[in-house]
Amino acid sequence: MHSMKTTVVLSLLASAVVIAALPREPAYGADPCKRTKFETRLVADACAAGGTPRAKDVMKKWVKDVKSKQAGLECATCHSKLAPTYDLKPDGLATFKKLGGQ
Repeated sequence: MHSMKTTVVLSLLASAVVIAALPREPAYGADPCKRTKFETRLVADACAAGGTPRAKDVMKKWVKDVKSKQAGLECATCHSKLAPTYDLKPDGLATFKKLGGQ
């Protein structure tokens, strides 16, 4: 009986070690945001929660929600380049903030 308990305990311990040693992906998966400095809370939070895919989804929703404030609003209104770096135009951040972005 003592041997069986020892075997069970050692098996559980070995399983825990194997699971702990498995490689893990960060919360954002395999596609983290390229930027490391953020001037907006919306994008910073989205990048932390789900990397580029989450940031892209959040920004698409934001554009959809504020389109009534500026006719023709689209990603290229604020961004000079899209994937993978999403570079902003010189007035991109100001436009975002003018439309209520935080």
